[in-house]
Amino acid sequence: MIEARNLSFGYGKLRMKKDFELRDVSLKIEPGYMSCLLGKNGAGKTTLLSLLYGTLVPKSGEVLWNGKPLNGRTLAEYRREVAYAGEDWCAECMTVDQNVEMLSILYPSFDRKYFDELMKVAGIGGIGGKVYETLSRGERVKTEISFLLARRPKILLLDEPLANVDPVFKVDVLELLQRGVAENETGILISTHLVDEISDVVDYVYVLEQGKLTQAGSRFEVLGEGEKNLRDLMK
Repeated sequence: MIEARNLSFGYGKLRMKKDFELRDVSLKIEPGYMSCLLGKNGAGKTTLLSLLYGTLVPKSGEVLWNGKPLNGRTLAEYRREVAYAGEDWCAECMTVDQNVEMLSILYPSFDRKYFDELMKVAGIGGIGGKVYETLSRGERVKTEISFLLARRPKILLLDEPLANVDPVFKVDVLELLQRGVAENETGILISTHLVDEISDVVDYVYVLEQGKLTQAGSRFEVLGEGEKNLRDLMK
């Protein structure tokens, strides 16, 4: 389980056009559940995910992994159990199969047979010979998620995987994520501003507004009758 306790982080004016601060954010991501980090662009979703993955160091507060603080001594072990989708993860000039062959060596838990199965489920089982840079946005997202799930991580963090993807691809992506939860008890945190796409599939919802966590709870507690208000807020 990942637990964030009172995380705060700030960018100065040298980094951004205006000050931005993430303030006192606390949440939990547990294996076997899908959670959503809901917020408009600029709300701080990517910053929070970067703090949870250890690529940023909080100004205050801490990230715990199974009760142990995340730090330089525990980071390598942590990243064997926690996967993050949202960065440049492979070589654009290589084919999908070449990337998988090269990168899978880094992860002893990687299951190639399971990867191939997930790619078929996602409807892209025949693209192994394609150069990665020629893939569509949807194909890239589904390939990356299939690869990360085939590592069988305990927790998977995803930064806006549904953005700029057509509706059919969104259904396929969410099906992949649901399989990860059901088959491997992977805990998933997915960031998005698309309320409608996640309202029926997530277990827990965290709402981030201008760096502050304003709502948190089960999807029934947070969405419920307030779903229309959240949909308006995300516009």
